[in-house]
Amino acid sequence: MDRHILVVNRWTNSFAEYHRYLDHTSDRVAYLTTPEGRAPLDAALAEDIRVLPDLSDTAEAVRHTAGLVAEHGPFTHVLALSEFDLGLAAELRQRFGVPGRGPREVAAVRDKVVMKGLVEAAGLRVPAFRATPTAAEVRDFAARHGYPFVLKPRAGADSQGVHVVPDAGRLEELLDGAELGDAQCEEYVDGVLYQVDGVVAGGELLTLRSWRCGGSCLDFATGTAFSSVANDDRDFERRVTAFTERVCAALGITDDVFHLEVFRVEGRGDGAGDEIVFLEVGARAGGGQVRVVWDEVYGVDLVAASALVQIGDVPKTGVMDLDGPVAGYLMMPEPPVRPCAVDEVPSLVDRVPAMYGETLPPPGAVLSGTGGAVHTAGTFRFSAPSAELVEAAIRRTLDLYRIAWHPLAGQPADDGPGVGRDVRDVLV
Repeated sequence: MDRHILVVNRWTNSFAEYHRYLDHTSDRVAYLTTPEGRAPLDAALAEDIRVLPDLSDTAEAVRHTAGLVAEHGPFTHVLALSEFDLGLAAELRQRFGVPGRGPREVAAVRDKVVMKGLVEAAGLRVPAFRATPTAAEVRDFAARHGYPFVLKPRAGADSQGVHVVPDAGRLEELLDGAELGDAQCEEYVDGVLYQVDGVVAGGELLTLRSWRCGGSCLDFATGTAFSSVANDDRDFERRVTAFTERVCAALGITDDVFHLEVFRVEGRGDGAGDEIVFLEVGARAGGGQVRVVWDEVYGVDLVAASALVQIGDVPKTGVMDLDGPVAGYLMMPEPPVRPCAVDEVPSLVDRVPAMYGETLPPPGAVLSGTGGAVHTAGTFRFSAPSAELVEAAIRRTLDLYRIAWHPLAGQPADDGPGVGRDVRDVLV
């Protein structure tokens, strides 16, 4: 096909095995990567690999890209699969005349103020929001909209720097010495969180599935178990699909894998009994166990699909069958004292109906509080004929789950083995 692809990579795991997604014999593929991200790359197939100490150094990335262009010729595509690299990829496209999403288009899927403004302009419900780069503007938002409300970065990810502000006292604690240049405030929406994952190519939605969450990503980051179960309510799936198509059109999501988050708010809909409220969207495959269960249960590799649609290919996905299996997953949070060492996490895969897989930290593993959704105190994956059965299996798992651990030297002791807060109330 005579494509010349520059891949910007920071991943260090199997997701960075781009030779599984891209045919390096028909396309020429070069890489910009970090030292840690170098290991999964196939040097024998790559045209060139340039290692940068830090991909956030745009000037250095531009310099290396200029060297690659001088040595190997212009690029036809710049590919970035991590949300944290979308901005750099856009800058490189603009600097080197490569087609694709530029800085303005990236802002639509990274800057939460720009994002919600575009979705609101398309006539969809969004939380009240405002850029708040100063403490005075944060206080003004609180005065206008009341408590609780959400204070978070405009371009954050993984719930980093996100705070639900319950009252004026907590607000003043957060504002003391805070750097607010990238801050925004938004209305706290009291509803059930849904994740919506899918693939769009050439502006056409190829496949989609919504997932009902037990808890939120912020809850998980602060010590609560998190679950997600595929929706099997046909009417809601029809409504959320139409909503998603309008979101994609508003934000220019035309050739992407996306991960959308919405709230389902009871009693606010016009004739439907509830209302769908936009929260945010990422132009990338979902995190947590999303990619794993999509691949294992539905046979769709979202990372591969993301790579293919960005270079103009149409991945084989198929329309999601709501009569087929319902997938789900559960992630257990790290113990409350970190760093800590794991003594034992007993296996549950043969004790819970509908559980088909688990990933447990081995004895001796150190949980440091920085693992996010990757290094957890255990993840469990489910498949059953209905969402009701998956939710029952998750409740059973929460009842049976145990972790034995001990704090490392210098850390205070705790109550020892047990479980974190859970998602039972949300699932009931």
